[in-house]
Parts: sequence; C-alpha cells; structure tokens
Amino acid sequence: MYRLAKAYGDPIQYSVFSCLLRPADRVRLAQRIEMLIDGKQDRVVIVDIGAVADRETWIPSIETFGRQEIRKGENAIIA
Repeated sequence: MYRLAKAYGDPIQYSVFSCLLRPADRVRLAQRIEMLIDGKQDRVVIVDIGAVADRETWIPSIETFGRQEIRKGENAIIA
C-alpha cells in the first residue's frame, strides 16, 4: 500500500499521504486500492479536502475501502 500511495502523492506522516489527484486518477487509485488490500483486515480512507466547487459531484468526499468497523482498543482521541 505504501508504494501505491507514494506513486500518487507525498507521505506526510506514517500511513498518511497528501495527493493532488485529477478525478480520473482518483478513480484509478480507488480501483487499485480495492485490488491490493485485504478487505477483512485492512482499512483505507480517501478524504477529499479540496474546495467543493473543484470536486466532481459523483465522487464522494470520503471513501472507505476494506473493513468498516473500528475494533475496540483502536480508537484515537484528537484534541
């Protein structure tokens, strides 16, 4: 997953990447994520933090791949 994310953007911190994606690149990245991860174990989230006017209306601002639930003991508090 690291190599795939690095191919599309720059690492900001461990497992967090900043990517400037055209709509077609985002779709391609999402397809590659789905093929790469183990959906029962892994979780990948794409968050679009760009301006709403810049986003294609059919692309959701947050997209989650893999397991949907957060296991107990894996919660984080951000203050």
